[in-house]
Amino acid sequence: MTSSNTTSLSVLAVVLGALILGATTAALREIDVGSTAAGFWRVALALPVLLGIAALRTRDQNRPRALPSRPQWRLLLIAGACFAGDLVFWHLALVNTSLGNATFLATLSSLWVPLVAFCFLRQTLSKRFALGLICALTGSGILVSAHLGVGTSSSSSWVGDAYGLLTGFFFTGYILAVGYCRESLTTADTMLYSSALCAAFLLPLAIVAQVVAGETLLPSSTTGWLSVFALALLAHLVGQGLVAFGVGQLSASLAAVILCLEGVGAMTVGALFYAETRDAWDLGAIVLIVTGIALAQRDASG
Repeated sequence: MTSSNTTSLSVLAVVLGALILGATTAALREIDVGSTAAGFWRVALALPVLLGIAALRTRDQNRPRALPSRPQWRLLLIAGACFAGDLVFWHLALVNTSLGNATFLATLSSLWVPLVAFCFLRQTLSKRFALGLICALTGSGILVSAHLGVGTSSSSSWVGDAYGLLTGFFFTGYILAVGYCRESLTTADTMLYSSALCAAFLLPLAIVAQVVAGETLLPSSTTGWLSVFALALLAHLVGQGLVAFGVGQLSASLAAVILCLEGVGAMTVGALFYAETRDAWDLGAIVLIVTGIALAQRDASG
């Protein structure tokens, strides 16, 4: 497969993963467990499937399974910790403010990632990429502007907005760490180990949240269990798996810009199921996002 075809496949994977992640955001409002517990079940219930995939790969390769090296474990630990923080604050944002606020503030990682890469990793940003970044961020802002309500937000909404902003910082760390993990590890191994470490971080936090804040740890109904299973299978295995696969072949900055499409998925669900009406401005916003992605993609593959 040529480099161009590989890049296109990776871009498609991240696009689909972002849309799936966005579409599953509303599921958090239907789950009957606490926000931290929802994050734990999302990764924990996916672990048996990830273990099965890893076992099949080991059998196909007909050789003993090699554990990650110490430098790889460091990167995986960072990825797991950042993803745990991302899930905790993302889930809190989704239940404490509007889908629009939470999505926009979380996808500000599209700004943090290239800036961190520019400031600390010596990655250069061309004028074309900067223009694509501006287009994507502008489109994201327009798409959710009707839900920002800066002047009328309640105190709980302001707290939810802060959670959304923190989500963006943690997701920045996750994208960067996974990008480095994928340089030497497969998608399956990256997902397995980072998910296991993430679950290890989230379980004690979920127990503390139950004891201190009275958050529910175990789903109390069949619908509740179906919801967390759906979150694990759709959001984590499929959505997050596609993102992890694509990030291995793309720059962290490009992947972050494409992830602006997560807002499109969230807004679509909001319009269909939560009566969040959309108009011509929203169509223009989506055009801006797609244009920004196209500019950034051309710069990355050129």
